[in-house]
Amino acid sequence: MTRPRYEQPHPAPRRSPPASRAANGCLDVVLGLLLVLLEGLICAVTAFRLAFSRWAPDGPETTGPPPMDWTPVLVFGGIAAVICLFAVVLIRGNWPWAGAIQLLAALALCVVTVRIGHEDYRRSHPAPAPAPSYDPGRTGHQCLSGGDNRECLDSGG
Repeated sequence: MTRPRYEQPHPAPRRSPPASRAANGCLDVVLGLLLVLLEGLICAVTAFRLAFSRWAPDGPETTGPPPMDWTPVLVFGGIAAVICLFAVVLIRGNWPWAGAIQLLAALALCVVTVRIGHEDYRRSHPAPAPAPSYDPGRTGHQCLSGGDNRECLDSGG
């Protein structure tokens, strides 16, 4: 009687690594830095255009504070969101350094965006003028002795 020969399963073929780690690491960092330079150029052009879109030399003068302008906050926030999307794609595509650099650039842009928004809010909502700390009364001048109005009126000062 012949026994059936049991064949051992063939091992799965090994996949070759996509690239050597050293070359991928160097290209990874260079790609991240090049993307940051490109994003910096985009942000500079955008800031330049936004600054000149606000400036109107022949425009009407307003007497009150300017209204809050959300355009820079929305534009730079959108750019930061796109940078975050690039970072996720790079990290999932096995470019961890480039993705990390993109996340840092997005974080820096978010900080700048919040500062721009805060400055515009502060400009459009100025602090009220402080109320006078004295009652000028009939004389029209402040009592410097620290006393009440009766003392100032009696002292002539």
